[in-house]
Amino acid sequence: MSEHELSVCLLGPVRARRGPAALYLGTPRQREVLAVLALRSGLVLSVAQIVDAVWGPRRPTSVENMVHTYIGRLRRALEPVREKPSRATVLCSTRPGYTLVLPPTAVDVNLFEQGIRRARAARAVGRLPDALALFQAAAARWIGPPLHEATGPLAEAERTRLVELHQDVLEEIAGVRLLLGDDENLVSELRWMLAEQPMRERLWELLLVALGQSSRRAEALTAFQDARVTLADRLGVEPGHQLQDLHRRLLRSEPVGVRPWWNSRIPA
Repeated sequence: MSEHELSVCLLGPVRARRGPAALYLGTPRQREVLAVLALRSGLVLSVAQIVDAVWGPRRPTSVENMVHTYIGRLRRALEPVREKPSRATVLCSTRPGYTLVLPPTAVDVNLFEQGIRRARAARAVGRLPDALALFQAAAARWIGPPLHEATGPLAEAERTRLVELHQDVLEEIAGVRLLLGDDENLVSELRWMLAEQPMRERLWELLLVALGQSSRRAEALTAFQDARVTLADRLGVEPGHQLQDLHRRLLRSEPVGVRPWWNSRIPA
């Protein structure tokens, strides 16, 4: 990154940098206005759309004036320093509102999703080591709960979507590692993940495959019963057909390699 290149980070606290230098973005609400503009970078958002995204129905009096004030402060933080005053080039006033002019690669959420698409494409054509490296690079962008401190409707919806996508990536990493034969090392990691996310049925499937591939059939059968009890107690449901099929294969002492089912679970 050059010393003048602007980037916005949303995978964790809302932050912005110009080159290596962190920029001061003000209050949580002001940072959330920037986050909304960054999530829709290149698009013109009206003041009403910004208000809806940040405050929803719980908007304070004179909220439109607050938006204009926040935009002015953000503009001073984001625009490159120039010797003479000039027209804004980053946070621009464009009827009927404002637009954040940034390339997609300047926002970490876009890089995260781009990396996942590239990893899935590599996996789909059998380039498993490349897919693993790309998935792991995408996951490494994750710093913590995205859009930290942002509480508006858009931030809540994006946070839910991104947390689910991040969990998918962790499971896809495990799936590729299974395809590469790294089953022994995965068992303890999957058990740890299940302690945190016991209702993620895909994690139970991965654990059964990892145990089955490492010749630990009895443990795999016990894990299926643990999954059944957990899903029944917490969700009131029986295991899905993928998990049931793995259980049947284990009972018949058939191979339970990940290849017959993982590639069909998540499209590239």
